[in-house]
Amino acid sequence: MPADALVLMLLIGIVFGGVAAVVLRGRKTVFVVNILLGIIGASLGAFFPLLVGQANVVDVSTPSYLLRALGGSFVLVLIASLFRSAKPGD
Repeated sequence: MPADALVLMLLIGIVFGGVAAVVLRGRKTVFVVNILLGIIGASLGAFFPLLVGQANVVDVSTPSYLLRALGGSFVLVLIASLFRSAKPGD
């Protein structure tokens, strides 16, 4: 995978994790966790065809890997936000 494709995938994870942290209005630790989850989700999404055995390499010649990265970060941050408990007294 070329370095520019890897950087784009990581930037998608960072941006989406940061946006999710702001939207969910979490504490500072939740902000960092959402960014990490965004990066992990973007990586899982971009490499999804490799994980399920559909491809031998990630095809970066089309923007579909970026869409998979966006979808992966969205799904992982969403799942994590569903399992977080609400603060007592809210």
